[in-house]
Amino acid sequence: MGMSRCYSLMKYLLIVFNIIFMFVGLGCVTFASWALWEGSAAETASGRAALGAVLAWGLALLVGAALALGGAVRSSCALLGAACALLALAAAAEAAAACWGAAHLPRLHRALRDTLSLTVRQHYGLLPSRTQIIDAIQEGLECCGADSARDWQESWWSQRQVPSSPVLDLSVSAPALHYSVPASCCKSREVAACEAARVLAGASGAGRGVHGAGCAGRVLWALQHAARLPLSLGALMLALHALTLLLTLALALRPAPPNAYKA
Repeated sequence: MGMSRCYSLMKYLLIVFNIIFMFVGLGCVTFASWALWEGSAAETASGRAALGAVLAWGLALLVGAALALGGAVRSSCALLGAACALLALAAAAEAAAACWGAAHLPRLHRALRDTLSLTVRQHYGLLPSRTQIIDAIQEGLECCGADSARDWQESWWSQRQVPSSPVLDLSVSAPALHYSVPASCCKSREVAACEAARVLAGASGAGRGVHGAGCAGRVLWALQHAARLPLSLGALMLALHALTLLLTLALALRPAPPNAYKA
């Protein structure tokens, strides 16, 4: 009687866990398929490869969970064995992705800084979507430029804000060169105060009315803070995946007790 109850409990847990995995796999397959079909998230080879990997992982998880459910309900060792293989493949992919992310974290940080710097210097004012992203980052995180406000000095956008003098004046009384930063760098939201504060001297990295901190460090901090919950959920799912794999393997190797379905 005790063995029968243990077997029933294992089946119940396996069914519950795999229902969760079916929903997760279906969500990943739906999202990856939509992103590949819509096209904007798959403009680059790396983007298509990442979405393809998510799609393959979601399919393996979905099919493996479905096979495990069928094997648990029908007490089929063949279905449970196939499910165990697919779930093991999905778990290995999760572990590999976690290891890759941990190993390449410094490179990802550097890539983020380089992308932010390139956007400030070349894309701001040219690409509306990236312009809005930079403005939102600078206003929301109270920062200016990738590393500092001086990043704007050589930017495409800043060079078109302050007209250069046609005559080169090298005298002692010559006015200092200036450059502009976007209004999103201003500490004050008042238009007049911001317009005066966002024109900086060429030798200055910031001004009293402009945020002095660079955005790269604050973006990294914000991403790390926001990633705590997804990372915790990912770790929980990996642990749940390992437990489900053990339950599937145990049920596949152990036949159902003769009195499992007796009243």
